[in-house]
Amino acid sequence: MKKNMTLVEEISEMDVDLMKLLARRSKLVQKTRRPKKEGSGTTGISSEKQLRLLWEANAAKFSKDPRLARQLFSLIQDIEFTSKTEADEKTDFTLSPNRKPVNVDLPGPASLREAQLWMAMTAAAGAESRLKGLVSAAPVVELSKALNQAGAALHWQNDDIVSKGNDALTFADKVIFAGDDHLNFYLLALMAAGRHGTLKFTGGSVLKDADFTAFRHFLPQLGARIAHVIPRSNGLPVRLECSGVIPDAIAIPGDLPADAVVAVLVAAATWDVPVTINLNNNPHGETCLNEARALLEQCDIRIDGTVSAFSILPGPAAVPAEPLQTLDPAICSVLLSLPAFTSGTVRLGGDWPEALPEGADALGLLRSFGLDVVTGNGSVTATATENVNKAEQAVLGALPAQYYPLAVAVSCARAKNTGNPVALPPMPEGMDGALVEGFVAQANMLIDDGKVFPSANVPASTVWSSPDAYWTMAFALLAFLKRSIKLSNPGTVTDLMPSFWTFYNGLPEPTMVRKPRQENTSEQPKRRRIIAE
Repeated sequence: MKKNMTLVEEISEMDVDLMKLLARRSKLVQKTRRPKKEGSGTTGISSEKQLRLLWEANAAKFSKDPRLARQLFSLIQDIEFTSKTEADEKTDFTLSPNRKPVNVDLPGPASLREAQLWMAMTAAAGAESRLKGLVSAAPVVELSKALNQAGAALHWQNDDIVSKGNDALTFADKVIFAGDDHLNFYLLALMAAGRHGTLKFTGGSVLKDADFTAFRHFLPQLGARIAHVIPRSNGLPVRLECSGVIPDAIAIPGDLPADAVVAVLVAAATWDVPVTINLNNNPHGETCLNEARALLEQCDIRIDGTVSAFSILPGPAAVPAEPLQTLDPAICSVLLSLPAFTSGTVRLGGDWPEALPEGADALGLLRSFGLDVVTGNGSVTATATENVNKAEQAVLGALPAQYYPLAVAVSCARAKNTGNPVALPPMPEGMDGALVEGFVAQANMLIDDGKVFPSANVPASTVWSSPDAYWTMAFALLAFLKRSIKLSNPGTVTDLMPSFWTFYNGLPEPTMVRKPRQENTSEQPKRRRIIAE
């Protein structure tokens, strides 16, 4: 330790030591997760149980808050550090988009959520079908792999998911990886609940840190139960035990999340028993019922009733060869908002989900940006108007938190164009205020009293790190306001839309067609590789 150090310098030096220890710990944790055949001598799950128990015992000596200790363990257990050499070799992603007025006319990405529901129904029915126009996003890819583990026959053909037809799914005695998507886990677990047997679910860091308490309390209604493998954990991994005996009446509790509610409605059509579901007590009941009803009706499944008593009767599901799909409102909203930054027009081919509350609210959000949005005739078009330059607040309505980054980015654009502060929408519950402040600081702006102020000389990191795909796409839009801002992790967007950077770099008129590799026309012979013995 240096002499005459300030407290800030001393704390900073201590932080560096902590990071070195965390990096060393991360490498050791990775070793415990290797299969036994690779020489670790243990399994990831069993070693994590031991580590957690020891951690909590040691943490009790230093902290009186066991909940904080458990959260801290979950965070450092999943943290990954790169070596200094890797960090030095890593290059930052500089964003300098073309600012010309956009002229986009492309097919829009189909709804990921709809695709997940259709994949579950198709696999359960063993039907042959094709889901068109999908992006190979992580939730869809992970669900296709999990369903194939249970006996489905799903595979990719370009941007389509094709089912070749399969026998009945079998979940018993399987270890299924549910990825990092809540809806995937609920669909898989509830489909398995209709069949007798025991299985285990594992998942990524998001589902490991999730709280499935409400779902755990609901499952006994279906003659099933889950046991968390990690002591005092509320997330994955879990062991699911199913009796396969489904009652004829189910009451959805008020605390069950929307993803679980819609998964119950879809999975109920795969249980081969008549069941009546009461959704009166759940705030998401009506929305989820409308979402599931559209899918069940396309499959000719016999349904009847309303939120208070919705009946699903057994019978073979006639899954269409090409199910009707709508556009993904969250992803398409980002693409349609481009004229608010550069002027011009964006047209996306596909049907907008106006019948769903999220689709209607997303249109309201885009129009509150000052865009003229028109739907119909198999497309949605957004055009810039003079209202994009008004210092008005974006209207989020009841939209989920993933729309908030887009609302912040457009608010920054309006503040820059007008030179006046622009009020931000209310921050979603659980949103990190420091994250939002750091985001707007990248455009030399300041948040004060819930408003974005332009041209503020505030300290900002030279390279910004995005927490997820929606913030990454919003940051790409922010680069229209200040060129050459840097992003450390552009790959985060590939979990949601792998073709996003192809689209972005092709502006103002992207074609989404990658340039073919140039063939080697040289007459010189190709170099041969010789393996020396």
